[in-house]
Amino acid sequence: MRHLEVATLLLSLTLGGCAASSEISAPGGAPARYEPAAVTYQRGELNQESLFELLAAEIAGQQRKFDTALEYYLHQALLTRDPAIAERATRIAQFLRDADAVLRAADLWTYADPTALEPLHIQTHILMTEGRFEEALPIFRQLLATAEGEDSIEPVLLIGTYSPRLPGSVAQAYEQLLEPISTAQPRRLDLLMVRALLQRRLGNDDQALLLLERGLAVEPGHEDLNSQKIEILRLRGETDAALRTARKALSANPGHKQLRIQQAQLLLEAQPETGLRQIRQLLLDYADDDQLHYYFALLLLDHQQDEASRDILTALLEQNPENSNLHFYLGLIDERGGDTDSAVRHYLNVSEGQNLEQSYARALGLIDSPESRSEIARIISEGIQKQPTLRVSLTLMEAEWLNRHGFSEAALALLTDTLKSEPMNVDLLYTRALLIGERDPEQMLTDLRQAYALEPDNPMLQNALGYSLAVHTDDYEFAHMLVSQALEQRPEDAAVLDSMGWVLYKLDRLPEALNFLRRAYAVFADPEVSAHLIEVLWASGEQTEALTLLEAQLSEHPNDPHLDAVAHTLGVSP
Repeated sequence: MRHLEVATLLLSLTLGGCAASSEISAPGGAPARYEPAAVTYQRGELNQESLFELLAAEIAGQQRKFDTALEYYLHQALLTRDPAIAERATRIAQFLRDADAVLRAADLWTYADPTALEPLHIQTHILMTEGRFEEALPIFRQLLATAEGEDSIEPVLLIGTYSPRLPGSVAQAYEQLLEPISTAQPRRLDLLMVRALLQRRLGNDDQALLLLERGLAVEPGHEDLNSQKIEILRLRGETDAALRTARKALSANPGHKQLRIQQAQLLLEAQPETGLRQIRQLLLDYADDDQLHYYFALLLLDHQQDEASRDILTALLEQNPENSNLHFYLGLIDERGGDTDSAVRHYLNVSEGQNLEQSYARALGLIDSPESRSEIARIISEGIQKQPTLRVSLTLMEAEWLNRHGFSEAALALLTDTLKSEPMNVDLLYTRALLIGERDPEQMLTDLRQAYALEPDNPMLQNALGYSLAVHTDDYEFAHMLVSQALEQRPEDAAVLDSMGWVLYKLDRLPEALNFLRRAYAVFADPEVSAHLIEVLWASGEQTEALTLLEAQLSEHPNDPHLDAVAHTLGVSP
């Protein structure tokens, strides 16, 4: 072993660390190299193993083999526990955007230098970004216990940034972390602000307002505190109080953008013309802020200010013709105004974004004539050519349109043809099963069984297969098991409640069946649910109630097949 001064190392790295003895093996994936015998790591000394790996790491870096360089540095950081080596490993991992490696290296850095705050900041940022909020909590605790000044503000604000995404129990844990610090430093507005955000996440708006008021007592014109207070008041429907707060805050900060936006939004609700004037002024003042223009276009649309919204959307489209999503909202305006042809054109001009599928669905919904069958086929064909990934979704839309307009056989043929190339698609199987229905119960059950085998935890499939088994087979126990599973996931779903009632009826458990069917009817009193309830009422000896309900339902839904069927079963003339 050679004794060297750390400062003379080629890379200017301090190779300190714990005095330890270790058998060293090559890091995974590193190139073949000289393997020394067991070496001893002593503070202030450089052994041949470290020298070789650090030189190899730097050479690998020069050759842009950063993965290899990172492995060597991580290996040496682990063995030497040297903060400079751990920091170097962290920087390389950051460059590679390897989150797990960054966390490992930063953890080693903290171990080697417990006074270093930067590795703690790095770890919290990564963990919060990845949604690993509980893992980040002890690191925040460590960081806030030692940080001062600006170093203590950054982690608090980071918690605030992610507060809307925190699960309730985790948000409570973060509030418990910040509360004693805030109590000890009552004038720290960042702590009061973030605690208010956490209380909002927990649904405690009253407590959030108290915290905001404490902050505003320290600094009455604080923009962010006022903005949060205004938002809480607005959501609670306290528009006048929110407006008073906004005006007071703006008197102290007349040019504050967010406060002006909030005031315009409040005025749009309380005084539409005044609100619209303020919005137009904001659009002039921030003419280059497309995001703001887009926000106000949708806000105006939501408040039935269609023409004002159209003006903004049209201007945005002229400036950004590639933003096809704007056509969706222009389509909504035309649809609402009764201009069907223009609405369809706008919807079909949407070529990307989260509204793409809905645009096709709305366009097909507006083309509501059986004579348009060839037009629908053309739209879907062109859509599949432009958007191959939407083939199944568009096929389902076409099948639904065909069935709705009396072309059920064509719809079945379309689904069957598509299933040849997509035999494992659950949506296609489920839709075909529903369309087949009573025409071919065996095929319907085959499709549902296959779909269920592909997604056994899907409550929609559990319910559909369970109900169908109860109707078309005597496998009531399996049907009961399936519907029970669906009910666990959707305890208030009328369709599932109805299925459970019908399965229990088949099992001759009449009181329980009646309970579930009454609950289903209370949620959704459609003819099929009503027919089931009527039949079970009759079987339970409640003939008077059954007949009264049947009469009322037939009056509201004359010639409904479900009601006609139950009337026939009971021997009652519809």
